[in-house]
Amino acid sequence: MRSFVRSILFSLLAACSVAGELSFTVTAERGGEEVDASDLNIVRIPSRQHSRQGPATNEDEKRNTISYSGNWCGASQHAANASDQIVNAFGSFTAPDLTLRPGLPAPQFAAAWVGIDGASCKSTLLQAGVTTVINSNGGQSASAWWEWFPDAAFKISGLTIKPGDWMSVNITTSSLTTAKVVITNASRGVVVTINISNGSKLCRADVEWILEDFYDIEGQVAFAKFSDVWFLDTSATTARGKHIGIDGAAMVYLQSTSGAVTCMAEQYDDSSFVVYSP
Repeated sequence: MRSFVRSILFSLLAACSVAGELSFTVTAERGGEEVDASDLNIVRIPSRQHSRQGPATNEDEKRNTISYSGNWCGASQHAANASDQIVNAFGSFTAPDLTLRPGLPAPQFAAAWVGIDGASCKSTLLQAGVTTVINSNGGQSASAWWEWFPDAAFKISGLTIKPGDWMSVNITTSSLTTAKVVITNASRGVVVTINISNGSKLCRADVEWILEDFYDIEGQVAFAKFSDVWFLDTSATTARGKHIGIDGAAMVYLQSTSGAVTCMAEQYDDSSFVVYSP
């Protein structure tokens, strides 16, 4: 089998400053062997503003079991020591399996992901995950993506994902501006690895495992109903080798602007929790 490496370089200009050139390479494996992944198409998409949005009623998440967000549902954890930054985040989850939410227009969406920063550190967020969309006749499609906000977001077209597939995301930062993101479809034995450099400087202060009602260029998308999504083997590691799990994290509920809670998170143990529709 032919190995495949694709490198793409973009020049990114920020409104207030000139950012570095975000660059990355992509490789693919199946069954532990490198494969010809020329059918993968890495498509740049508009930033989806995945950083946490209000209403966040609890400011100090370290001291509160439950907090609220206008777009996140899941678990948000902080590094206990500002001098011992988070360098790795991992989690397994099922690709969201959706049904239409009554009273909302189609298409409807939900995105599940693992990320570093985006909560207390709102200036940047490195994340990867899966978005599922359901159309008006109930048909669904799912796709993997990664984003280094605010620099760029990319969809991985050609990576087959079905709602309910077991996925995992492993993010390892080697510096504040370089990282390796590994997206695995365990149900299909496929692994995609993205090595990224010249991203916006991370704080490495937060780690998240989230189901999201995200924003696109037209505003917040319609949030679908979904089967329970379990996040398993959730963990993070600091620069000094400290393990961080779910214990002590904020369990984040998604609350609409009308005050309705549309998604809740419940911890099971230090490495697993479930998000569900109330």
